[in-house]
Amino acid sequence: MEMHPNPIPTPEVFWSFETGKPLSRCRLCETELIEADVDHLIEKAYKNDETIFEHAICLPCHARCQKELSEESRERIGAYFAEHANMELRQQQMCEAHGTDHGKWLGHCIVKGYPIHECDEYQIYGFCSGKSLVFAGAPYMICGEALDEVLDLMSNQTLGVLDDLSQRLFGIDAPKGLLAI
Repeated sequence: MEMHPNPIPTPEVFWSFETGKPLSRCRLCETELIEADVDHLIEKAYKNDETIFEHAICLPCHARCQKELSEESRERIGAYFAEHANMELRQQQMCEAHGTDHGKWLGHCIVKGYPIHECDEYQIYGFCSGKSLVFAGAPYMICGEALDEVLDLMSNQTLGVLDDLSQRLFGIDAPKGLLAI
């Protein structure tokens, strides 16, 4: 997938709601992300405009988490997004129409098309390299309705993996839609 050639400083929407600063450490391995210029993913979940959870994870930890999911779940989720969200076409269209305006990239659910202001529950995702937000597939937003559909596709094994991961990340059972893994 092609990316927009001009990353931007990670916008505040991807910063920690607790500290008001960028998420600077991998939530799983504690690797420094910003100063070490490490590629990482950021995921934030909202309900009624309140942050429910947030985390950043480095790509090696992300890859390890992906491998823990059942093959059945990975295939089902992949097929779901292939059917409902043409990421390559979206990437091209968003780059051409909106450049690096992250607000436009996050403005509508990539699956349902609902505007963010109409969603009671949603999650946003961003791919960052060090202190920069990179426009390569992400950033994007997924509404609660689409997250429910994805959860219904997951095997019991994968749901157990998500619960275990959620315990490591947050000390709680898996919040709805922990998808960035």
